[in-house]
Amino acid sequence: MTIGSFLKKKKIKEYLEKHNMLQKGDRVVLGLSGGPDSVCLFFVLLALKEEYDLEIHALHVNHCIRGTDADEDQAYVESLCQDFDVPLKVLKIDIPSLVKESGRSTEEEARLARYQAFEDYAMALDTYNPDTSATKIAIAHNANDNAETVLFHMARGTGLDGMCGIAPVRERIIRPLLAVSKADIMEFLSANDIPYCIDATNSEIQYDRNRIRHNIIPELQEINSRALEHINEMTEKLNEIADYIEMESQGLLLIAQSGEGRLRKRTIATAPKVIASHALKEYLSSYMPQRKDVSAVHIDAILGLLNEAGERQVQLPYKKTLIISYEDIYVVDEAKESASEDTFTYREFDYEQGMNYPVENYTKWFDCDKITDNVEIRTRLEGDYLTIDAAGNHKSLQDYFVDAKIPRHLRDNIPLVCDGNHVMWVVGYRISEHYKISNNTTRVLEIIYGGTKNE
Repeated sequence: MTIGSFLKKKKIKEYLEKHNMLQKGDRVVLGLSGGPDSVCLFFVLLALKEEYDLEIHALHVNHCIRGTDADEDQAYVESLCQDFDVPLKVLKIDIPSLVKESGRSTEEEARLARYQAFEDYAMALDTYNPDTSATKIAIAHNANDNAETVLFHMARGTGLDGMCGIAPVRERIIRPLLAVSKADIMEFLSANDIPYCIDATNSEIQYDRNRIRHNIIPELQEINSRALEHINEMTEKLNEIADYIEMESQGLLLIAQSGEGRLRKRTIATAPKVIASHALKEYLSSYMPQRKDVSAVHIDAILGLLNEAGERQVQLPYKKTLIISYEDIYVVDEAKESASEDTFTYREFDYEQGMNYPVENYTKWFDCDKITDNVEIRTRLEGDYLTIDAAGNHKSLQDYFVDAKIPRHLRDNIPLVCDGNHVMWVVGYRISEHYKISNNTTRVLEIIYGGTKNE
């Protein structure tokens, strides 16, 4: 089987055109491990080089996991690129050391490091060639990889995104072999006596994906020899559905915005569930490293609370909390929240009739003669109350917080100016009626909170 017949038989060019992967004059970085898939893609790109006027670069990442075997893979890749005059960049990344620092699995750490290396190299090539289109990154995932991914997501629990499998195109990443089976790749390499490297870890079934690869995929192919083809057809159709839902959910997020990163609760609550779910996942993922770790469990919990009265909270990964308040939805990042550096300043002066009251939110006047204890700045304590009207009626601070719809996560951190348990000022909100200036006032206590907020 020649490379030409391989391209034609497996409809690789049609797949490229369907997903608009390549244009004339493109510059492409190929992730070249030396394994059969990436070696096959190496020859596919070489076969397309003249037709598309491609500028091909290869990048090999040595993960420093497999000792001399990894060094031999690197030597093979270097020889292959030299034989076909393809520029090669080699990186050695100490994955075991990174795993110790991050706590991630070896497989996940290697994947993250590899993709970051691809992106860094592509960006560097863009910098050297500012007048050309952005460099593309070619990855050699095949139909088996796509099926394994779908089955892995199904076993672990997933939504529509997981069922869509591996994307043919994602930003600058392209996957020209995604519709080609592993068996077809191996047949092409064997027919042309093309050597490749074997990663022994791919046969170790303690890895979940390897169990799927060696145990489950063959069983599915026994049931139906076209099982991989059918799974890939399913993911193509689901991707079309996902694209539509993505468009609708982005529209929902625009409509739901209420400022400062908040969403209107009612807008999300009244949207179709499938659109609301996707919109919430997109919204929450924007707060997560690598835009990951928001699961269906989180989304279902949020959807179940949207129509409940009062304030609710949902704990998220990375010390983040989703607040479902009375009107809005928003994320609080505990790792970023710190104690305020704002300070209080005071002055006392004689009051004269006709003085202009301060209108700033963070500057307040109080009648000194009505203060019975030492003025204290603190956060809330049991028994705190404030006077809510001129008749002297009291309300507990807890009831005030609830009635004023102040989010629960803020209540323990709001500064209070207190005269014993009598709250003179809930800073940023209101002062007690008892301490307001009147015609009988002789001395005024002025308190200013924070220069930056005094506006």
